[in-house]
Amino acid sequence: MMKPQDTDQKHKKILIIGCGRSGTLYSAEVFRALGLDIHHERDRVGGQPCGRDGFASWFLTVDDPQPPFGPNADGCQFEYILHQVREPLKVIASFAQFILQKGQKSYAFLEKHLPDLKTGLENSDLSVKEKLILQSSRYWYQWNLLAEKKATETVQIEKLNLILPRLSADLGIEYNPESIAGISRETNQRGLYLTDPPWVIDWKYIERLDPGLHDRIRSLAARYGYNV
Repeated sequence: MMKPQDTDQKHKKILIIGCGRSGTLYSAEVFRALGLDIHHERDRVGGQPCGRDGFASWFLTVDDPQPPFGPNADGCQFEYILHQVREPLKVIASFAQFILQKGQKSYAFLEKHLPDLKTGLENSDLSVKEKLILQSSRYWYQWNLLAEKKATETVQIEKLNLILPRLSADLGIEYNPESIAGISRETNQRGLYLTDPPWVIDWKYIERLDPGLHDRIRSLAARYGYNV
């Protein structure tokens, strides 16, 4: 039988999901500054309890009891699920370079949930970079669709600060703009793993790889409020 305290531990205020490289670490820092105990997927916490108020993890977009990194949200109930998005070309290029090129555990996790990730690429004449960008583009489109189905609300990370007063009230926490003023929008962990210059792509790059996917991505990005 579940003890009362176990039930309390499963009740969380917020879950932040979306694509990797969309700024989940920045969001976690913002809500921590507002007083919440948020566990990000890359936090090194040792044996200390964490995530009392919620989690920020792109892995938790899907319900999988064994994410490769970070918290397990199995059985947790969230008051609010934030699906955050970021300018798609930046996310696609960064995810291809930072995650797909380097992260073996993350890659296996993706193949488990996106079985068509590598379809048609085995005997392709595309370069390694082109294959990674194409896979990342497929990921961006499918992962965001999964996230929005699960979420309470979809928000551009670029406009997160605009909804914080309202969201703080909904979550029952005090909103203090001074507490988040010093958080850098460049907060990320790229520098821990890569020294190569960031990849930069444009829409024509994706269109050349897969015209239909290009159109679907641009349509979804426009629905999320991006000027594409």
